[in-house]
Amino acid sequence: MRSVAIELASVVLVLAMAACPAADTRGPFGAADAACAAAICPVVADAAPPPPRVCDVRDFGAAGDGVTLDTAAIQAAIDACATTGGVVALRDGVFLAGTIVLASDLTLDIAPSATLRGSQRTADYPDVAPPFTNTQLGNCRKALVYAEGAARVTIQGGGTLDGNARGVPDWNGNRIKEALRPMAIFVTASTDVTIADLTVKDAATWAVVTMESSRQHLHDLTITTDLGPTHDGIDIVDGDDVLIEDVTVASGDDSICLKSGSATGTEDVVVRRSHTTQSGVANGVKFGTASVGAFRRILVEDVVIEHAQAAAMAVESVDGAAIHDVTFRRITTHDVGTPFFVLLGSRDRDPTRVGSIDGVAFEDITGDAMRYAWGSIVTGTKIGDQTFGISNISFTDIDLTFKGAGASPNPTPFTDDNFPEYQGPVPGQPGTYYNQYPDAKFITGVGGREDTSYKGPGYGLFLRHATGVSFTTCRMAVDGPDPRPWHDTKDTAAVTGACAP
Repeated sequence: MRSVAIELASVVLVLAMAACPAADTRGPFGAADAACAAAICPVVADAAPPPPRVCDVRDFGAAGDGVTLDTAAIQAAIDACATTGGVVALRDGVFLAGTIVLASDLTLDIAPSATLRGSQRTADYPDVAPPFTNTQLGNCRKALVYAEGAARVTIQGGGTLDGNARGVPDWNGNRIKEALRPMAIFVTASTDVTIADLTVKDAATWAVVTMESSRQHLHDLTITTDLGPTHDGIDIVDGDDVLIEDVTVASGDDSICLKSGSATGTEDVVVRRSHTTQSGVANGVKFGTASVGAFRRILVEDVVIEHAQAAAMAVESVDGAAIHDVTFRRITTHDVGTPFFVLLGSRDRDPTRVGSIDGVAFEDITGDAMRYAWGSIVTGTKIGDQTFGISNISFTDIDLTFKGAGASPNPTPFTDDNFPEYQGPVPGQPGTYYNQYPDAKFITGVGGREDTSYKGPGYGLFLRHATGVSFTTCRMAVDGPDPRPWHDTKDTAAVTGACAP
């Protein structure tokens, strides 16, 4: 096959040379050049670029024995390769390290035979200080692998990146603040970022985090960070042009979370062909918590979400974010608190800091084995006499079975009149949700405590302060007896269609 291709190329070259007169010495725009441009002319390809430089960390003194601290040796390899660009290679060993800092045009390649393991000493992770303002920097100050202002940076290789937090009590759960614990990967203010083909395990806080970065591709990752609250899987904080695909995440908190802590916002994101196998105390795929800048043009499709205490899909704006043009498509849920949670509010009860939610589509959603009898809350908010509504929410091809509340769901069940607003307090109710964490399991809790025992006004949905809600080919059934209707509404207009039990 190769010889045939060479012969064909030779024939084309001969014909082209015959069609083109000899080069004219009068200059590049002479008659001969014009004649040649009109014909089939040979193009001399540039010489193939040289192979990238490979900097094996062992050549710079790394021991790879899992005991010796190899931070300096790995950083020396990175710094050497950074002069020309290249590949920093970890092979055949366990490389113990604190913070290492990547550079542009660099690939950190962790081979299947290698593990980059984080030191268990906090002193080995100096604080980082990216050159921008973002509310989430209060949580993100330490990392095992860090990049700042880099272009064309890749972390890959088929190996393992081990945060090594499991044996450090203060790095499990939320015993100390996130900022005091190292993330596994933290990429900031960077472009053309690839994080791929890795196992990431046991991060001390959020596992894989990008912030204020553009053109990102995260794929073929297996992330296990199931060490309790504050252990997110993937966090995209204020970035654009993001593709997350073929990832599997087991987290102690949110598995895949889009956040915004600045006016930059998070836009043009696709999450597809992925599986969240555990979302500990939180949500499978979530927008918000931090919600300062906009979330626009987001697509989540072909995702399985299992074993999440709160919601499978959470869309939250409580810090002023505009959330527009969001689609969840072909999502399967199993053993989650509730399939949907949509909330517009103001965390500090400031009417000038209420954003918007307009245009959220849920398409081809299936689910069963709900953990709780909450139903799903889809709501705007009311602050004083001002109402801030959500709009254009659609449910298409829905097949969900909700958990029944039993014949007597509550001695004094929540109704559309007394269900607490996000801002609280509600007359006759304690100041439940005022300035508290925005999540389905906290919506009726007092003093910031969670409440997993409440029952919403409808077994399937409670729609409030909403307009333009549509249901097409929709089934919402309930498992067992339940006197509640499939949905309840308050201050909701332009509802079309219905969900048959």
